[in-house]
Amino acid sequence: MKQPLSPALALAPAVAVAAALAIRQPSSALVWGLGCGLGHVLVRSRFGFASGFRRLLQRRDAGSVFAQLLLAALLVMAMALVLAAEPLTGLRPKLLATPLSLPFLAGAFLFGIGMERARACGCGTLAATSRGGAGVLAALVGLVAGAFLGTLHAPQLAALPLPRLPSPVSLDWFGLLGALTVQLAFIAVLTMVLSRWSGQVPWHGEGRGPYGGAIAVALLATGLLLVTAEPWKVLWGLALSGAHAAQALGWDPGGSLFWSSPRGQALLTGPEAWLFNDAVLVDLGLLYGAVATALAEGRFRWRGERSEPLPDLARRGFGGLLMGYGGVLASGCNVNAFLGGVMSFSLHGWIWLAVALAGFAASLRLRPAPGPAAPSD
Repeated sequence: MKQPLSPALALAPAVAVAAALAIRQPSSALVWGLGCGLGHVLVRSRFGFASGFRRLLQRRDAGSVFAQLLLAALLVMAMALVLAAEPLTGLRPKLLATPLSLPFLAGAFLFGIGMERARACGCGTLAATSRGGAGVLAALVGLVAGAFLGTLHAPQLAALPLPRLPSPVSLDWFGLLGALTVQLAFIAVLTMVLSRWSGQVPWHGEGRGPYGGAIAVALLATGLLLVTAEPWKVLWGLALSGAHAAQALGWDPGGSLFWSSPRGQALLTGPEAWLFNDAVLVDLGLLYGAVATALAEGRFRWRGERSEPLPDLARRGFGGLLMGYGGVLASGCNVNAFLGGVMSFSLHGWIWLAVALAGFAASLRLRPAPGPAAPSD
């Protein structure tokens, strides 16, 4: 694609889909639109996670991580406002508090390895479709397959007699104002430590892109919180898509502990159960928004920016597989496990981040994955 696509032509399909969804379920149209907005913002601002971690660990460049911490702080404040307004609005958001267990820790570590191998996180892989190419496709297919496989094994692993501790939730200890203060104070301290370690000052040397992207992502993610009453998630929509694809290929969900349950059966009843799932709509919207943005800018290439040899394609596909599988074991990715945990005032969000960074660093020490990072990263 060499000539830019008219913005009106790029936007028209999104509007048409939103109108069709609104006829059946208005909230689904809002979720779709917010997902499209996320895809647009991730591509335009180049905000992301994987390359920020890479630059931090390889070059002591904390610029992108400062933007990530800004996003976390904004989402914490957004959740606090929503909780404070609950008596007036009646909206009770879902708070996440994943128990700390060996499968959780192993999943986060595997996700970190996969993120380095695939050169993108979960949402970054979806946004990377704006670049095109077989490498992105390999990572995306691996991500979907890994997330689906994770749903087949996670219930059995959770049932094993392994050590398991509830994640401490500061909201239960300090109340809303105290929990908000604790989270923001921890983010401020972490920012100062990274600034001293890297020799960089936040908001300087990185340009406005990542910080503006963090603010825009925070606004869109808050919109999702208001519409769906739960934090933004990525992997669940991919896992559900993988389950529907497997069922279409002849897989019998009766042998799965989760998918044979009443909830699992309800999610596989037909195309509408897939299409009108909020997590699926966000993922589809993000993917469309990313590709449409690249088309409007004349940057989309079906074959990508360069050809990738087979070993690189296999490495990225395997990275996606590890991300999907590990993310399901750890109850999410950078979006749902890290950001969702932090904005829910649960310690598991910070623990997930530390373990995923350890996995990322371990993969870097083995051999850095070749090729360019995802455009959103």
